[in-house]
Amino acid sequence: MFTKQKNRCFSNKLQKSLPNSAFCLLNICTLQILFVYLQCKKKVLNTPLNERSRKIIKLIKMKDYQLLDFNESMNVVISNNATEYKPIVIRYGIMYDPADGFRPINAPAKTKKLSDTVAAEAQTMIDNARKSWKPSVKQESAKPAVTETTDNVSTSTAPQTSLSASIAEAMAKLSVDAMIQFAKPQIDKYISDTYGALPKIIEVKSDNGKNKVAGATHKEFETILKLVNADIPVFLTGPAGCGKNVICKQVAEALGKEFYFSNAVTQEYKITGFIDANGTFHETQFYKAFTQGGIFMLDEIDASVPEVLVILNAAIANRYFDFPNGRVQAHKDFRIVAAGNTFGTGADAEYTGRYQLDASSLDRFAIVEINYDTNIEMAIARGAVDIVDFVHAFRKAVKAADMRYTVSYRAIERLASLRSVFDVKKAISLAIVRGMAIDDLRIIAKNIKDDEDNEYVMTLKYKLAK
Repeated sequence: MFTKQKNRCFSNKLQKSLPNSAFCLLNICTLQILFVYLQCKKKVLNTPLNERSRKIIKLIKMKDYQLLDFNESMNVVISNNATEYKPIVIRYGIMYDPADGFRPINAPAKTKKLSDTVAAEAQTMIDNARKSWKPSVKQESAKPAVTETTDNVSTSTAPQTSLSASIAEAMAKLSVDAMIQFAKPQIDKYISDTYGALPKIIEVKSDNGKNKVAGATHKEFETILKLVNADIPVFLTGPAGCGKNVICKQVAEALGKEFYFSNAVTQEYKITGFIDANGTFHETQFYKAFTQGGIFMLDEIDASVPEVLVILNAAIANRYFDFPNGRVQAHKDFRIVAAGNTFGTGADAEYTGRYQLDASSLDRFAIVEINYDTNIEMAIARGAVDIVDFVHAFRKAVKAADMRYTVSYRAIERLASLRSVFDVKKAISLAIVRGMAIDDLRIIAKNIKDDEDNEYVMTLKYKLAK
């Protein structure tokens, strides 16, 4: 993939080596590629483009603008016919005029000008691009050339123009893949910022046929899926509320297997079951999974009594188990997944009351570390980038302050839901802070950097922690 620097160097060298008409034509081809890709994404979204999207597409359709520079959130463009250096900044679909203090152009009434930080970044990009930009020069010829139009490019009978078009067409064809690789992340980010995370459907082929999993999946989903399908016991370790249970349910759904669940085991009978005074055997979730097939999830395994877990070793290793009603051979579709907040090495400062697991028990499992996934957070936050950025900054500040405080997926979901009902201050108080001591909150706020574009950050720092 092209980096920003590499792309700029490529553009500069290409512009110097090609006639102006050829370079402009190549730029048009680039814009056409971007437009086609946007239209494809529009079909995926299956929803009308909003006003900002229409403005961008209109800009691309015009084929009158040249991309000077870009980064993850901004593009600097200028008219191909410009005789003076008057670039335009595009940020998240809104155009800004650098000559007017970076105020928006034809934007909604409440749209603010770029913050000083963003404006300074944009000005740097503008200044760097000025070095390579050349004003448009209209060339007049005594005898106008006869132009022939083809499906792809316009060529001329004039030798020089024909050569320019041929070179541009060849370069455009050679660089199509590279251009798409460069453009795709930028367009994907724009669509994500505008519409939120796109729904995904994963189709998995297994012995039980084809099964589909809809919705956001964790980046480790495929790894866990392969381990479970290969009948390798898996131990998921990660912070509270990072979606370990959801991952297991999705794996079961993908493999077409029943899902069975048990929380921390403190008594043996919760695994084995028991026979009551009337001689009736009471089954457990483990018994059903073991005998009928399915995925058994033992949550909070590190909060389970280690002596109880030892009895699972034979079931995992030997594929048989002595239940109160007799010895049973494991079903061919029986799978086991465990989850915990530690690596089974005992309690730590954040998760007290955790046991050190027996080495033989841990040795049965493939350990997969699960952390918070930004893609899932974006889906939970309904595409609200400012909420996700705020949560990341909050977690970082908590860690810097050496505090034990968790901001889970559930907290993000609460914040996104409450924001539609309350103002930002109230929503943060109910969803994130939740009775935190004011001194602790002030320490966290001190560790969060100012972000004028993020109302959640600024509200926490200057309203909640005042």
